[in-house]
Amino acid sequence: MMPGIKMGCIILGSGGLVSQRFQQRLSNHPFFEILGVVGSPTSTGKQLSELPWHLDEKKPILPDLIVIGMEEGLELAKRNDIQVIFSALPSSIAAEKEPLFVETGCTVYSNASYHRMEPTIPLVIPEVNEKHLILLDIEKHGIICSTNCTVMPIALTVNPIFSEMKIKRISIQTEQSVSGGGIELLKATKSGKKPSPEIPGEAQKIEEELIRLLSTMEGKNEIKPSFVVDVSCKRVEREFGHIVHIEIETLAPVTQEWVMERWTDSVTKNSSKLPSSPKSHIIIQDSIIPETDRWAGSTEIQPDPAKNLDAGMAIVTTIPEVEDCIIRWTSFSENTIRGAAGGCVLLAELDSIRRGWVS
Repeated sequence: MMPGIKMGCIILGSGGLVSQRFQQRLSNHPFFEILGVVGSPTSTGKQLSELPWHLDEKKPILPDLIVIGMEEGLELAKRNDIQVIFSALPSSIAAEKEPLFVETGCTVYSNASYHRMEPTIPLVIPEVNEKHLILLDIEKHGIICSTNCTVMPIALTVNPIFSEMKIKRISIQTEQSVSGGGIELLKATKSGKKPSPEIPGEAQKIEEELIRLLSTMEGKNEIKPSFVVDVSCKRVEREFGHIVHIEIETLAPVTQEWVMERWTDSVTKNSSKLPSSPKSHIIIQDSIIPETDRWAGSTEIQPDPAKNLDAGMAIVTTIPEVEDCIIRWTSFSENTIRGAAGGCVLLAELDSIRRGWVS
């Protein structure tokens, strides 16, 4: 990519929370330029800037685009100046449509869950398992998946420990915000309806994805870890941000100082100048305050996530409690940013460097 020239991209999805996070984060991005937005039949034909804006922050200045349908999107993707697709599609639609965009010569960075467990498709958190990108050769187009939103604060804090100490078991309890269930659940909660605490299928997704993320690579084969994972999930009335309570049992005793050193070492090792990368991706605090910790990662007092791309990209974690082989802590992340669109854009930034699209 020539200096000053951005890569064209298309966003799949127009009116949902994740799609609008993509729009927000890509509206001023130094690598990517939004050249198309694909929407549902209810949005197709409408001016992008005129769609209802569901995020709390002020709507950014969006490109002068008409929302197009899926077939128009596939035709647009064939243009030479479009290389990147960001997918906020529902899983059932992503199953069929994402591969079609790959066939046009684009790489799809997907927030959808459908392809995450396919062994030939990378599932990647840049600070955890960047090496898994080897599953997709740099000269080939394909799908690259970001993770389930709740896995993010788990994997980012467990991985530095697991990298240096064998783990026997991991127990996880989640408190997931209503925005994780989509715009309709968020609207219903805002109108006074209590959400169901049940999240069907979520525990299995978290377990499967965590094991895959922490697998080691032998060539293009993933070698799964042998630890046991137990997960229980609960929906809470908080609008944004997921909290996870984590307990792990290691095979040998550790100290609180050792655990905190692993986390701070991870920050040092993963220092990056990617546009969406925070200065510290793990922030250790005495307690978690979701209202302010939503924007963890930014150095601004009142960040604008359309311009401050590091806002909401860090994980906040409490000081660990350690008793011999048992380690307990609580972590928090912004599910629509680090756990969804922000994490997916960071992944695309990393892969663009890997492929030489950006120097």
